[in-house]
Amino acid sequence: MTDKPAAVGYVNASLLITDSELERVRMEVARFASEWGYALTYIHVEDPSTAPDAFHGLVQQVTALDITTVLIPSLLHFASLGSPVEVKNRLEHLIGGRVIPTTTP
Repeated sequence: MTDKPAAVGYVNASLLITDSELERVRMEVARFASEWGYALTYIHVEDPSTAPDAFHGLVQQVTALDITTVLIPSLLHFASLGSPVEVKNRLEHLIGGRVIPTTTP
C-alpha cells in the first residue's frame, strides 16, 4: 500500500498517429504521476472504434474507488466527448477532484 494519492489517466488514441506515439504519451503521463507524487493505477485509452467506452470505464473506476485525480496529456483528449472544458468541469464535479493536463499545449 502506498501513501501517494491514487490517480488514473485518460488518453484518446485517435489523436495519435502510431503505436509508438501512444506508448510515448502513456510513459509521459506515468512520469508526470511519479514526479508529482501520484500512484497511477491505470491509463484508459480511448479507441476510436469503441468510443466512448474508455471514458465510461474511467468514470466507473474513479467513482467506485473514490479516485479524485485524472491525468490527461491535454484537454484536447476530451474533444471527441464534447467541449473539452465542459467535459473537464463535469468530471471534476463528479469526482470532487481535479483533471490535470500533464503537458503544456
